[in-house]
Amino acid sequence: MPRQKFIQIESKNAILELLKDGKPIDRIYIAQNAYKDPKTREIVEMAHKQKVQVIDINRRSLNRITKAGSVESVVAMTQAENQWGLRELLDKLYSQNMTPFFLLLDHLKYEQNISAVLRTAFAAGVNGVVTPISRDNFITGESVRISMGAALRIPIVEIGIFEAIKILQKNGVRIMALTMEGKSFYETDLKGGVAFVLGAEDVGISSKVLEKVDQQISIPMREGIGSLNVSASAAVVCYEKLRQEVSA
Repeated sequence: MPRQKFIQIESKNAILELLKDGKPIDRIYIAQNAYKDPKTREIVEMAHKQKVQVIDINRRSLNRITKAGSVESVVAMTQAENQWGLRELLDKLYSQNMTPFFLLLDHLKYEQNISAVLRTAFAAGVNGVVTPISRDNFITGESVRISMGAALRIPIVEIGIFEAIKILQKNGVRIMALTMEGKSFYETDLKGGVAFVLGAEDVGISSKVLEKVDQQISIPMREGIGSLNVSASAAVVCYEKLRQEVSA
């Protein structure tokens, strides 16, 4: 079963997406002068329908509880319920006759990139994002804001990457590392159970991880360009896999 982590959301767009998706929200704080805004009114209407507590609060008090220096007039408190163990997530997927489709993040550093990857992954039908265990929360209010709620809607697995590769391979999932030296992604069969490994922004995928993968794939580029942003790379290969599955 998914595990919970407490998250504070400082984005009206993210709050709206979560409400529309029926995700549980504990309570919502709204600045007392914010009700003229149509988006805020929509949040309040949906919150009342879903019996979410809405609390009026003065602007100074709201500013005191915000963490991102945001000027948003709405703040939501929720429990992240998308933290999974890898084996239990695989069991769930197979019990529902779903094909495993994962992203493995090899120590990505920048929250902006991670958030963009999570939103792309959710949109493309990825059913699990694997990241190394960290002392800090992988999902934060800022990543929820940047991903517009997608960070709370896609299963997240925190586990050592070598252990994850071993478990996935034992379950018939091919591990494909996205590098500059691999076979072109559009000449590669991406259908079926696949996990794409994405490397850190500055150093890429570690050599020890590359020794464990089943295959390396690459995105062809014109001369003079070393690589794409990691979130752009994720979008390219995820949607090529989706295209191949649909065309099969």
